[in-house]
Amino acid sequence: MQAIRLVNTSAMSRNDWLEHRRHGIGGSDAAVIMGVSPWTSLMDLWLEKTGQYVEGIDSESMYWGRVLEDVIAKEFAIRNKLKIRRVNAILQHP
Repeated sequence: MQAIRLVNTSAMSRNDWLEHRRHGIGGSDAAVIMGVSPWTSLMDLWLEKTGQYVEGIDSESMYWGRVLEDVIAKEFAIRNKLKIRRVNAILQHP
């Protein structure tokens, strides 16, 4: 089954990416929906998805997570003997 490519993100600003992300449920939303996220409540997620949430300042962990994303992905691939690649798109399950 092939994922649907909703929008190309290679030249997209962070604000535009966040706006597109708001229209679906992504991997980071799953823990919130399951009630196991220590960082986000269901109410926060609902406010975000309905465009009512004002994004706060990044935590130190959020900042470094973005900065080190490529390094972490490469190490994950090495440790798990997997090939990974950047897609530069927002994808949707059919």
